[in-house]
Amino acid sequence: MSTHTPPSTPVTMELLALRKAELKRQMDAKKQHIAQLSKTLAAPLAPATKKAGGLMSAFNTGMAVFDGVMMGIKFMRKIKRAFR
Repeated sequence: MSTHTPPSTPVTMELLALRKAELKRQMDAKKQHIAQLSKTLAAPLAPATKKAGGLMSAFNTGMAVFDGVMMGIKFMRKIKRAFR
C-alpha cells in the first residue's frame, strides 16, 4: 500500500479570489430564490368572490384564533402545575 498522494494544484490568490466570487454568486442566487419562496408563502389570499366564501373565511380565521388562545391557556395552566 502506497502512502504517496498525487500532486495537487497549488492554491494561489487568483484561485481563491475566483472561488470566492463563484461562491458569492451562488449565495446571491440562493438568497433570491429564498426571497421569492417567502413572498409566495406570505402572499395574501385571493379575495372571496362570493359572500358565503368571505363569511367562511372569516369564520375559519376566527376559529383558528380562538383555538390558539385556548391552547395557550391550557399550556400555561400545565406549566403552572409543573412548577408548583
